[in-house]
Amino acid sequence: MPTRREVLGQTIAASLALGLSGGRAAAQDRYDQAALLQFYPLGDITLLHYSDLHGMMHPHFMRPAAVRYGPDRVPNLVGEALRIRYGIGGRTPMDAAMTAEGFDALGDVYGPMGGLAHMAAVLRAVRAARPGALVLDGGGTDSALAGEVLAPDAATFGARGAVPSEGIALNVEGQPAEATFDRGGTQVAVIGLADPHRPGAGVSLDRVQRAVADRRAAGAAVVVLLSRMGFEADRALASGIEGVDVILSGHSGYALPEPEVIGGTRIVASGAQGRFISRVDIAVEKGRMSELRHRLIPVFSALIRPDASAAQRLPAAETAQVGVAAAMLHHRDTFSGTWEALIGEAMLAETGAQVALVPPLRVAETVLPGQPILSRQLAGVAEGRHLAAHRLTGVAIALLLEAAAEAAFAQDPFARQETRMMRAAGLTYTIAPDADEGARISGLSLVTDGTPLEPDTDVAVALLQDGGGTPLSEALHRIVARRGQVAVTPAAVTVR
Repeated sequence: MPTRREVLGQTIAASLALGLSGGRAAAQDRYDQAALLQFYPLGDITLLHYSDLHGMMHPHFMRPAAVRYGPDRVPNLVGEALRIRYGIGGRTPMDAAMTAEGFDALGDVYGPMGGLAHMAAVLRAVRAARPGALVLDGGGTDSALAGEVLAPDAATFGARGAVPSEGIALNVEGQPAEATFDRGGTQVAVIGLADPHRPGAGVSLDRVQRAVADRRAAGAAVVVLLSRMGFEADRALASGIEGVDVILSGHSGYALPEPEVIGGTRIVASGAQGRFISRVDIAVEKGRMSELRHRLIPVFSALIRPDASAAQRLPAAETAQVGVAAAMLHHRDTFSGTWEALIGEAMLAETGAQVALVPPLRVAETVLPGQPILSRQLAGVAEGRHLAAHRLTGVAIALLLEAAAEAAFAQDPFARQETRMMRAAGLTYTIAPDADEGARISGLSLVTDGTPLEPDTDVAVALLQDGGGTPLSEALHRIVARRGQVAVTPAAVTVR
């Protein structure tokens, strides 16, 4: 049996390798696949979690948020506050994976993350070391091939082809609520919670509490929520439900180097798009979890040898170039992103409208300065949408922005959609995220001449819709090809 000193020594060594302390040279010297996966095993139960793959099959760049509006706590910490909270060394590999500052330079050093073949290699290595490890998919996978390659033992409903059963979800009628596993004579209950904003998928604390109590009564020593509710909803669940050991949190896209502990529950967040996999080992004594050990594994494609059989199954990455990024294209900040700014400019150019309203992107690869902008990236951010132009009054535009603000900043964590704010091109405004519903938006002004947009004044507004009109991908292709070198500045938003 290892001593506490031996376990601590391994933890410190692993932290140094990950760049959680120490200097850049030390991190680069020690950061390889073996160090990345280094873990002192605990107990008989191992969980491996990923979520929100969104069909991303190949390694890619994804700049973390530089601005994340919300209470001054996890998961809203960014930049230096995040480094301090978790002891992340500056300009280290983990810094490159977790923060936005200097991402262009660090991205060049440490390379892209994710990719199904690299994820499969991590899962295969841990499964070999820990037979019986449970691979759990948090949903939003959007790829049947990912399910075949990664072979999860269970997935939250909405994973779209990740598992034959289409997943587990307590809050979706007609779906199994949970999956139960036996590991070393210990029963592990995994209860699924799907995205609460899909039709009929609402959830209540009472319903979840009853499900947890039923699993405990049936003999489960460990109860896990495999959640796609979003982090703030998961925080509310952890605060309001008894008997949950671990919440594997998805939908928000956050990755946390350590579990967030709320009462007797640990919330584990594993990011999105395959950039991270969380490993959780659990020890059980007297029929209950007695100890938990965790590691957030960043899937750096330059440091992990891809699984050969998985790599052979992947389609070739399309590489047709349309233009070059003169400045970084990204999308993760709460109020603005250069990808959405480019979309807005394309919408204005294509329709001749004065204002464009752009819903926040679900996913978009970051393009570093000097890198090519690829046709597949433009198709990806277009998400199959088409352009439409309408004349709307100032009050109608304000109502659309108010609805988007309620989705992003609703005070009820179960109503909040864990999304970013709608973007506007050709328009500036003021937003008060903490105000009551319907009272967050004010001060609308047109960018062209700075004049206030009065409630009864109507202007041409470009919007996105599912069909009809010019495909957004074509509009993006034209504006990028025409400019060649692409740099955009988002319209200013005043936050109070």
